[in-house]
Amino acid sequence: MKKKYSFNKTSIILVAFLCYGIYSCTTNRSDDFEDYDIDTDGDGIFDGQEVLAGTDKNDPCDPPHDPSYTSFNASNLIWLDGDCDGDGLINGEELSADSNPYGDPIELVLAVPEFLPNLSQLKLFKGDLANFQYSDNVYEYSMSTPLFTDYAHKLRVVAIPTGEQMTYTDGGLLEFPDNTIMAKTFYYLNDERDASLGKKIIETRVLIKKDGVWLVRNYFWNEDQTDAVLDDDVHGLQVDWIDEMGTARSVDYVVPPNNMCVQCHSLDGDIVPIGPKARVLNFEHKGQNVLQFFKDNLLLAGAPDIAQIPVLPDWSDETLSLEDRARAYLDVNCAHCHQTGGSYNVSFGDNFNFTYETSFEDSNIFEERTQIRDRMSTKIPGYFMPLIGTSLKHDEGISLMNEYIDSLEN
Repeated sequence: MKKKYSFNKTSIILVAFLCYGIYSCTTNRSDDFEDYDIDTDGDGIFDGQEVLAGTDKNDPCDPPHDPSYTSFNASNLIWLDGDCDGDGLINGEELSADSNPYGDPIELVLAVPEFLPNLSQLKLFKGDLANFQYSDNVYEYSMSTPLFTDYAHKLRVVAIPTGEQMTYTDGGLLEFPDNTIMAKTFYYLNDERDASLGKKIIETRVLIKKDGVWLVRNYFWNEDQTDAVLDDDVHGLQVDWIDEMGTARSVDYVVPPNNMCVQCHSLDGDIVPIGPKARVLNFEHKGQNVLQFFKDNLLLAGAPDIAQIPVLPDWSDETLSLEDRARAYLDVNCAHCHQTGGSYNVSFGDNFNFTYETSFEDSNIFEERTQIRDRMSTKIPGYFMPLIGTSLKHDEGISLMNEYIDSLEN
């Protein structure tokens, strides 16, 4: 039995009003939705669109917009009362002050590839230089195996010109575009057990590539630790610190003169960076593989999957073989001079060839083992090795190399 419906007069009028007074019951509203919808919060987006997108139709700052956005309704009271860039000024006050209610466009701070009188002028760091806050095209990197420099810490950064890339070269030294800056800052923590107790920054060595040629200069930090001055002269100073075991340590630190820096960085008569080879960058630093970071940020071209790139072992890792550790130690601490084309070999012949890739037979390590022992252990100036950047004997390195040479002789 069919159910009967009854309509009173009021119901009939209401239906007629809905169907004909506002919209036609046969009309598809979807085509005309935006024409009839409203923008309650004045952000330039219809309420219906906000509901579909899951944003708040009553919040003039939801969704957020970048500083270039101009589709807001400047006469809407809700929008005028919002603070869309969170700077404490409402949007109406921003318009009155002729400022941007969505924030002013970010002005990038870019490093300057020139040897200017003060390190601050190179803009490698923002704000207080001693805080090591990098500018927008400056990137930190490190090395898979440590370089010994009288127990100093080293902060390494590279500044790549905007829109340019480094280029991979089969695991060796990366190729860099012109106007690249490489900088290495040497410092000591006052107490190795607690970095919050401050540090003593000594020098920042800088390489800049111009017209295909690398130039090298040095910046010496002032006592106030507020800046460093371009200074190519030799400097000596005493540095005191407490090591990780709580022992008071002291070193007569020597800042080398510029001509000594050139000597270390010379290869086949040209100045080149020493550290940034693909095989020493292919490791995790501060939770991120250095090479992978460069690849992910489109700063490195031509590199294969990092699993295909060799890695220079960490000589301080006692889980590795004695051979790998000793060869890695010689590579990072000695091979910049003792390799084919290095400054020592060019001047005195290829008695030493300490690059990690060199075969043991061609390295002459066994033949020159007595010199290696003696020159690492002596304090005779000009004979003591490493020749530059150290004034202390490296006990851990000496112990490693003695153990390695003993194993060769037995």
